Amino acid sequence: MSNIYLEVNLHNLYYNLTKLKNELSNKTMVMGVVKGNAYGHGSIQIAKALCNDVDYLGVGVLDEAIELRDNNITSPIFLMGPTNDFETVYNYNITIGVCSFTQLEELIKWTNENNKNIKYHIKVETGMNRFGIEYEQLDQVVKLIGNSRYTKLEGIYSHFATTYKNNKKYVIDQKTRFDKFVNFFSSQYNNLIYHIANSENTIDYKESHYNMVRLGNALYGPCNSKKQIGLKKIANIKAKIIYTKDVKAGESIGYGNSYKSKKNMILGIVPIGFYCGMGLIKKPIGSKFFPTIIYYLKELYRYLFRSKTVIYYKGKPLEILGRPNMQYTIVDLSLILKEQKEQNDIEVDIKISPIFIKEHIKRTYISEVKG
Repeated sequence: MSNIYLEVNLHNLYYNLTKLKNELSNKTMVMGVVKGNAYGHGSIQIAKALCNDVDYLGVGVLDEAIELRDNNITSPIFLMGPTNDFETVYNYNITIGVCSFTQLEELIKWTNENNKNIKYHIKVETGMNRFGIEYEQLDQVVKLIGNSRYTKLEGIYSHFATTYKNNKKYVIDQKTRFDKFVNFFSSQYNNLIYHIANSENTIDYKESHYNMVRLGNALYGPCNSKKQIGLKKIANIKAKIIYTKDVKAGESIGYGNSYKSKKNMILGIVPIGFYCGMGLIKKPIGSKFFPTIIYYLKELYRYLFRSKTVIYYKGKPLEILGRPNMQYTIVDLSLILKEQKEQNDIEVDIKISPIFIKEHIKRTYISEVKG
């Protein structure tokens, strides 16, 4: 067994998917989003676990789609981000998102010249202002589609910029804009798929479901929705203490002499550091003044009133001593070793997001019910 690994409980994954489907009508399709290595949980195994229970698998970049196909995953795959590598898209049977008028022109030109069929969804701009075709371009879009002999328009989609919980008015405004696109395309084409809802808005805002929703972070555990539906965390990061050391009171510990022992202590070395997200803070780069102030007030609250550690042994918090290193973190094991007097095979739980865990770290999957 590795000194550090991510244990993924597939039963909890299925449980979360069932809970989320209970929020949908029977006619609403589901896209299971596995971008970003399935939010750190391992895209191949998660995709294999989901493929019989979702209508689409969603990825963010082309390489993610290729990886799934290379691992014998035959389910429909939707590429949400833009690409102009249409040869690869065709060879790997990927449905793509068309995110600009220029990309649509290039897609139709390539398919016409190469006599090859590609399915696509058009992304429309509703307020995220990242990718998307504008409403004023739609007459040109229809004319361009009419020149295509091989492409198949399958759907229309957009992206919420925020959640119903955080900014109800903006979400409703975006849906209103999306409805204009839906009405336009419904008058031109039959049986298209329409999707805009992410996990949080799927739970909190049923009017945003249309005929498909995109489920990402809620598959992997509780998300930032107003309504809580009992989702379960599906993964735990576990590590073994790889070294212990006795230090005397007054000795410095860690880089920069960042901690000085107040008593005789037993230190434990955990094989994880800031390379995998230990001690990192996600700062609001580019945010306005007041959201930034609110962010730092929340961080101050967490520092003053919440546990200052993310490392636990059998549910008990272990104090982190000094700053995390790149690949190691030092914790206080004094009480634990005093109680059990055994230094072998001490395994700890690390409560950070799996999305930070590098792909080379082993993932293990629980697929059978224990006990």
